[in-house]
Amino acid sequence: MLHVTNGDGALYLLKRAGILGTHVAWRDALNEGPVPAGLSLEETSTLRATYLSARGYGKPIKLMHEFERRDAQLRRAADFDEIVLWFEHDLYDQLQLLQALTALSELDLEPGRVSVLQSDHYLSAMTVDEVSALFPKRRTATPAIFKSALRAWERFTSESPANLYQGSREDAIGLPFLRAALRRLCEEYPWKRDGLSRSQRQALHAVAQGPARREELFARAQAHEEAYFLGERLFEKILDELATGEGALVEEEEEGRLVPTALGRRVLAGDADWLDEHAVDRWIGGVHLAGENLTRWDDDAEHFAAPRLRAPQGEKHS
Repeated sequence: MLHVTNGDGALYLLKRAGILGTHVAWRDALNEGPVPAGLSLEETSTLRATYLSARGYGKPIKLMHEFERRDAQLRRAADFDEIVLWFEHDLYDQLQLLQALTALSELDLEPGRVSVLQSDHYLSAMTVDEVSALFPKRRTATPAIFKSALRAWERFTSESPANLYQGSREDAIGLPFLRAALRRLCEEYPWKRDGLSRSQRQALHAVAQGPARREELFARAQAHEEAYFLGERLFEKILDELATGEGALVEEEEEGRLVPTALGRRVLAGDADWLDEHAVDRWIGGVHLAGENLTRWDDDAEHFAAPRLRAPQGEKHS
């Protein structure tokens, strides 16, 4: 068997549980950074390795080697009697599952060769007995599941936020957690009311609860997630961005504790829009959020708002 899962914690548990075969960890937070449409698995991996190394997540050569090894193992799926995909319910895992299913669909495998295990509990937190009991519950990846995954991957990698939104409103056959995961990704767009993504807002709220170090702030922010998906390193990047430049929303006090700035308090109160002071340059799937014409998420209406021109630096919207 070829077992594919989200990361090293789950991979280690599968081995401890005596679930035999070749084990592959996906190791890519696809919710962060560019994942444009029209690229092969290998081309996407090259792009991802470049992006992740630029963000400080590792050395480019090592990252590229890890992706190449992972992709080569998946491309050899036909050499195995069964391919089992072990993934959780959160956004991080659901995007990885889509990518793995999309890549496997290109191999023209015999029906029944691919199985899917989706859990609403975190695999790395399970006991050996729990993960062993989960194994017999795997479901065959039917043509309908592959079709759902391909459609959702196309929407995630599309240049249009409207396609992502459409995916967040539809149930996907055989992928019961996908709709909620894509809705959570929509919430990572700048919000109409203050220009913050949901993750940024949760981080700022955590800081506003009282001076604290970053590890405590991480726990505070995670407590607001229905299905947590951020790692500590990505949360650190969010805090760094909130603390950078003239539009900083948080600042460091003594002993590494963070507190809100005056602007941060105004943004929390709804009296300021962060994007009037801060230029966005980030990717969500196939959408590059940059410049002035920015799509925003309207959480009250639960859909994307019409793009709004960002005010020049220091100039406020009426």
